[in-house]
Amino acid sequence: MDFKVILKEIISNVEGSIGAGLLGTDGIVIDQVSLKGSFDISDVGAEYATIIKNAKKASESFDLGKTGEIMITTEKATMIMMTIGNDYFVAIALNLDGNLGRGRLEVKKAIPKLEQGLT
Repeated sequence: MDFKVILKEIISNVEGSIGAGLLGTDGIVIDQVSLKGSFDISDVGAEYATIIKNAKKASESFDLGKTGEIMITTEKATMIMMTIGNDYFVAIALNLDGNLGRGRLEVKKAIPKLEQGLT
């Protein structure tokens, strides 16, 4: 399966997209797309994977159920990350004025397609 096609579909449907990536919880990037040459999710993949792992551990410790989504906003961008099974997650980076609701929706819609390609 061509993950790049799915990732391109996500960012093309979300105003304010910077890029998107499919990553393992080990921090390794499986595939990514970018609308800005300076965006490379592999630069921060390991750090975001650590955040996902820690959120999963905290959720389980407090008996809150499975972690599904994490959103981080910085001075320059917002990163939406959603888990795919136990070993993967998809992330989309948006400008601060990007459409968060649409970003969440498009990532959720893409997860079944990404899951299918990962099996």
